[in-house]
Amino acid sequence: MLSTKPIHLWKYLGLKKTIIPKGIKRLFYLSFEDALWDLLEKKSIKKGSVILVPEFYCPDVEENIKNHGFKVAYYPVDSELTTSQKMLTEAINKYNPKVVIILHPAGIINQLFSKNYWAKKLYNDLILIEDSVHLIVEPKKIRFLKPNHFVIDSLRKVIPLQGSNLYGKREDLDFEAPPIYQSLWYSIEVHALWFMMNLYRNLGLENKAEKTMQKGYDLIGDSIKPAPGFFIFDILSRHIDIEKVKKIKCNQIEFYEKKLKKLTGFVRIPSYEKKSKGELIGYPLILDNNKAERIIGILRSKGVLVRAELEGNVWSRGQKMIYLPLGPYLNNDDLEYVTDICRKIF
Repeated sequence: MLSTKPIHLWKYLGLKKTIIPKGIKRLFYLSFEDALWDLLEKKSIKKGSVILVPEFYCPDVEENIKNHGFKVAYYPVDSELTTSQKMLTEAINKYNPKVVIILHPAGIINQLFSKNYWAKKLYNDLILIEDSVHLIVEPKKIRFLKPNHFVIDSLRKVIPLQGSNLYGKREDLDFEAPPIYQSLWYSIEVHALWFMMNLYRNLGLENKAEKTMQKGYDLIGDSIKPAPGFFIFDILSRHIDIEKVKKIKCNQIEFYEKKLKKLTGFVRIPSYEKKSKGELIGYPLILDNNKAERIIGILRSKGVLVRAELEGNVWSRGQKMIYLPLGPYLNNDDLEYVTDICRKIF
């Protein structure tokens, strides 16, 4: 069986340590949501405040935002997961949020960051969060558009590590991550599920791994008080061989593009072709709702464990997104197997 989630940590790491540029501060948390809760608390965002998110977003995170006492509002996302600057600013003016979250969907670099004049018009106290959970963040490439602009990733989605980095300007990130004993039992439970999931994956027990992963997903973010990340994972996260991983993913994307070039029955996203090949969390396919269940079922029956990603959000009411697997844990035979199945389906 082929997982769409990364395994074999050693294939992602190198000896070279990632350098954090001067002026940028980094804090390490258990998850994206733990970083988010700590940031909102330390920045004194009042309960009942509006958090503006894209229509293509994680329903579980949305639910946890509400459970933590905040309101959720949406800005529109088109069929190719893009939002114009005009649509975003209109939504900001309409909902008057205290926090705006902009996602790099599937690892595709969001075009809202290509021109930043809209961000400079926002008032300084508005929290702008660059949601980078679908890509590997290179600290040297971070560009802050305004005061109180922060970047948060999610390592478990792109490499086999549990944890999330929160990046910000030093003057904006004027606090530290919580102590290790805060929400300790919650942290132990999350890490235990993560270790079990990876054990199952390395043993080839993907069905058990998926069930364990879902238990972890359901638990993450539930704690009212945020938890810090495991210090060993913090150290390991500084040794991701970003250049190697991106090169491998670029080659795999080109393989998929060549093999699937003439196929129809799904929508390709053209915006990743130049900037984001090495950033992608998986090879993204958009499926019509009428066909999605059948296609996902066939792939899974053949051992390619795709799933509808972020299912249940506003955007997915009209279509579904799946990711074909990418990453150093795959070999050419794996990719041949996946594309052979796709050529028979589409």
